[in-house]
Amino acid sequence: MSVKLTEEQNKLIEKIAKDNGFSDYELITNPGSEKGDNFLGILTTVTIKNEDKRLELILKAAHQSEAFRKAAPLRVAYIREIFIYEHIFEEFKKFQEEYNIPNPFDSYVKMYAASTLDGHECFVMENLKVEGFKLWDKKVPMNAGHISKVIKEYAKFHAISIALKHKHPEIFKELTKDITDAAFQDGNNDEENKVKFESFIKAVCSTASKAFEDDPVLTGYFKEFESAIYNFVATDFKDPEYKQVIVHGDCWCNNFLFKYDDNNNSIQPSLLRIIDWQITMLSSPAYDFCYFFLAHSPKEILDDYRTYLNLYYDTFSKHLQHFNCDPEEFSYSRMEKHVSKFMVFGLSTCLMVLKIMLADSEEAPDFQKISENGDLMEGMNFEVGNMDAYKNRVKDILIFLKDNNFLTN
Repeated sequence: MSVKLTEEQNKLIEKIAKDNGFSDYELITNPGSEKGDNFLGILTTVTIKNEDKRLELILKAAHQSEAFRKAAPLRVAYIREIFIYEHIFEEFKKFQEEYNIPNPFDSYVKMYAASTLDGHECFVMENLKVEGFKLWDKKVPMNAGHISKVIKEYAKFHAISIALKHKHPEIFKELTKDITDAAFQDGNNDEENKVKFESFIKAVCSTASKAFEDDPVLTGYFKEFESAIYNFVATDFKDPEYKQVIVHGDCWCNNFLFKYDDNNNSIQPSLLRIIDWQITMLSSPAYDFCYFFLAHSPKEILDDYRTYLNLYYDTFSKHLQHFNCDPEEFSYSRMEKHVSKFMVFGLSTCLMVLKIMLADSEEAPDFQKISENGDLMEGMNFEVGNMDAYKNRVKDILIFLKDNNFLTN
């Protein structure tokens, strides 16, 4: 089914075609995602081709629904993501080249062009699926090879922030001045932010609590979490101690594209690309680590938590040393303390994202329609068809957190 592009989108495609040597060409457009795959954008696959060559692209555009734009910070999110591609990734690339970094962080897609026109925010990037990159099956916990790959790339990404802040503090300050808070927060309205967050927690907890309603110990422990998460967001989340690095922020599996040396063997990916940088902000390295680790690890990997924290920190410290920085700039014990704080936040995010990961396409909430009738967070009050899988995943995570005393500090 062909997709009709807007005037602004056509201008971007025409510019890309010209920049890449196309004069006469055919344009093919098709829907680029299914319901439940992407919530703050509309994805369209775009092919520019002539007799000699073709260019495969993905167009990501903000919803134009007035109700949705009022309910969700779409403009802020798109401006932020475009900024990440145009400035932060470019600065990080230049900084790594300055120090001739071996195995640099480059796990992001190429962006060809973007528009920040109000109401028409969009950008065009390379289509990696035609190059053999694949999404992980979101209904299945990740294996060790994939979890290790993501953790190592996050570690390198975070290390660049620490090194840049140490070597070029004025550049780091300029890069992060407009991303100190989450894109979904209104920096001028703490009370409204509080109400929205309380609505979010209520929505995700209503289903999660059913996973252990017959277990009084876990039920009591979960109540501790509900108290802890409000306190964390009101205090710790804003603490300068936890504003150390630029984080990805949106760590669910549909934002990772993997490629394999052997397409018949998908156990160990050789390449990774991380997408969707709309929630990127200044935070703790534990933000990405905890969110990703809790949301995607099966029980056996949760139980082997120390191995993966050590893998993260070993990669992080080696990348820092390539910049001639002492890893004590952000020590292992400091990382442990951050992880202990951010596990409560990781739980809050994975309770939401697990529902989406385990839901069938037709079960996933349609946030555009929901925005026309009320609070977006009400859209999280749905039950997935496979509730047994959801309950088992949530229960495994909560037992892991309880056994490691993560919600008691």
